[in-house]
Amino acid sequence: MNQSLVEILVKAKELNKWVPARLLVKYDIKNVNLLELEESYLILTKRSKSDGLLLKLTLKGYHYFNQQ
Repeated sequence: MNQSLVEILVKAKELNKWVPARLLVKYDIKNVNLLELEESYLILTKRSKSDGLLLKLTLKGYHYFNQQ
């Protein structure tokens, strides 16, 4: 996964915020298998009418990506 993408998701977790996936397109979010990360309990996804797909690291994901 792109290091900039990891940093954004880690910082969002620290601030307890959801990140719209549409803002992460320039960080190659389309090349990331979100379903695989969700099944591994590393990331949460939810749909919003206004923002579309939203992403947030789980606590397990935060520790996993914060060590890299």
